[in-house]
Amino acid sequence: MMTDNIEILIDRIEDFSGLFKRIQLGNLDANVNVANYPFFNPKEILLLTEFFVVQNFNKIDATLIINEEIGWYITGIKLIDFCNTNFKIPHTQEQSISTAIPIMRIDVSKMDEYIHNALGFFSKYCNGKDIDILSICISEIINNVNDHSKSPHDAYIFSQYYPNVRQIKFAISDLGVGIPATVNSFLESKKQERLGDIDALKWALQKGKTVKSQLHNMGAGLDNIKTFLEGVGTLEIYTEDVYCKLFRNGKISFSRNPIVYFVGTLIEITIDVAKLDEKDETILDEFVL
Repeated sequence: MMTDNIEILIDRIEDFSGLFKRIQLGNLDANVNVANYPFFNPKEILLLTEFFVVQNFNKIDATLIINEEIGWYITGIKLIDFCNTNFKIPHTQEQSISTAIPIMRIDVSKMDEYIHNALGFFSKYCNGKDIDILSICISEIINNVNDHSKSPHDAYIFSQYYPNVRQIKFAISDLGVGIPATVNSFLESKKQERLGDIDALKWALQKGKTVKSQLHNMGAGLDNIKTFLEGVGTLEIYTEDVYCKLFRNGKISFSRNPIVYFVGTLIEITIDVAKLDEKDETILDEFVL
């Protein structure tokens, strides 16, 4: 139902700033217009998901304004249905988009199940390719979220295969403590000097750097992802005031986060299926013989 709320127009990634400003201020009465947004990657879907989950949690009635083409996709992935049922307890919605895994509220207790299902789902699009990199990337990110983010609404994950470009994309987001704040909290506990947001993220991306040495993490974390993605994919990180992109050639760029007032952390990974190694069938062949 349409309300008298203010309308936030989102035509580009920077426009999501309006949603996060309202999350920070607690002023959530707003309708969201994405009718002219050019293309939705998993990261944009999760940005919308987080805002609507917070709205629902605070019992705010609002409207998502879409056009027919976007409406088909939003309806197909059951975005609104998911947000309407996940502001308190996890509940996965079935969807009609055959190349995507439904949006899911995720934590470590559901991680292994999600990874198992994702490997089975994407394997049909990656014949003969080794997709274990998915397991590594998803587990590292979810473990980091669980250890550090303290998100009031857990984390969310959305994954999709894009057949025209033969890419797998998935994003994981949370509304908790961002990476720079987590790093600086750790440094202060060790009587070390605080870092700016960019330097704090650089610190977190260094090999062996960790703020919490859990058995499942062991000081690797984001560096593990960097290593495994080199040559096969890209990594984007939005956290607090910093944006980082790891390119397929291993180069990394850091800049100001285009989403002002950003809360938490959003990570999107793109994997080029054609660049993946061929699956090693040697062990399987030995058993067959």
